[in-house]
Amino acid sequence: MTSTVEMSTGTVPRGRLSARRGDGAATGTAGALKEALVGFARRCYPLRYLGLMMICGILMKPSLVDESASLAPLVKALTAVVFLGLVLAYLARRVALSATLTLFILYRLAYLLPTLLHDGDLLNWGYASIAQVSVLMVIELHVGGEEDSRRRLLRVLTDLLLLYLMVNAAMILLGISKDAAAGAQFSQPSYLLGIRTRVTDTIFPATMLAFLYDSTSPRRWGWRSVIAVGTGLLQIAFLHVATALVGTAIAAITYVMVSLRPHGRGLLSMRAVTVGGLVVTLLVVVVRIHLLFASLIESTLGKSLTLTGRTDIWDAALPIVAESPLLGHGINHEFGRFAPGLDGGLWQAHNQYLQIMHDGGLIAVGLFGALLWTASARIDRSACDPRARAALTAVYAAMSVMAVSEIYIYNMALFILIPFLASRVVELTGGSRAAGTSPRERSADR
Repeated sequence: MTSTVEMSTGTVPRGRLSARRGDGAATGTAGALKEALVGFARRCYPLRYLGLMMICGILMKPSLVDESASLAPLVKALTAVVFLGLVLAYLARRVALSATLTLFILYRLAYLLPTLLHDGDLLNWGYASIAQVSVLMVIELHVGGEEDSRRRLLRVLTDLLLLYLMVNAAMILLGISKDAAAGAQFSQPSYLLGIRTRVTDTIFPATMLAFLYDSTSPRRWGWRSVIAVGTGLLQIAFLHVATALVGTAIAAITYVMVSLRPHGRGLLSMRAVTVGGLVVTLLVVVVRIHLLFASLIESTLGKSLTLTGRTDIWDAALPIVAESPLLGHGINHEFGRFAPGLDGGLWQAHNQYLQIMHDGGLIAVGLFGALLWTASARIDRSACDPRARAALTAVYAAMSVMAVSEIYIYNMALFILIPFLASRVVELTGGSRAAGTSPRERSADR
């Protein structure tokens, strides 16, 4: 006969009571396990930041996406959806346009009239404008949010570009590439980030972002900075990009100098770099001062004094630009006209300011310069972390000099991240607050 235990509600068999106790223990264990898994999922980076990562990935897609007949139109459609969502978010939150964002919108609008007048590529202008403005809107929205929101943005941007670099490095090491032909003149391998000179578009901004993010930590070097520098140098060496070698040297020297004098004054200020970039362009493209360094260019860098034919392109571009100096010729007007004789394979002037001048005239150049100056002045006056200032100034100086022979204002909108992050560096990294935060607090989100 089954024994019983007296309860307030009656009698319960001992066997059944033991079973219920066992079920309760099992339920408690399952509940604790479920709670632990949910907590882990909430802390897990891919799930926590998935939405923002997808948005940034759409707006800053790698070059290989453009070569896909199925992915390219899909990403363009998604870009339009993201832009509409950002506009609605701006209206709902009543976010005011900053001076830098306003100048950038005006700068992109400067291309519209000449593109219409010269029957240029209006669709390309519209898509590039929406994508680039959207990237900057994302930054502005997060800057006005909580500290966790700002750190999340910085972390997502950093990790997205590092992911691109690591995949691109793996493709290079494994010999995985597509053939990128430019007319009948030449062809070269193209990777996730494009041809070899386009890979450097990502290396420098990714390194800058990694240093910015790690500047919020008490550690001198974070693993993100190590990955950025390591994968960057690896790819520059494997691809033999002379322009990137020069940029690396400039970035390293500038970083050390600004670190020693981190107050952003004189020749080490961002404004000085802005002016210096324009001066170097004039000296090389117009005056051809590089001819004075013939031995260095030919022996050390292994380049001809034409800088791999770039001086010929500039000679062809200068009179074309002079035909419409105020408004320019619009986006993709007469494709390939910078290199007479080429069958449409060369679309760019191989100089950032010449390209802006061709596409939008002096109006676009003026607005672009005003954007850079406004952003530079803001960081020069700020009390940002010395490591953040050094990273921004170093990469800005490197890419400003590299822009003498390349263009960084179109591909993935990475160059424009420099002035916008510079103008918001205190809000994003915490500025002096980061220095006053305990190591435990600063490492909590890592």
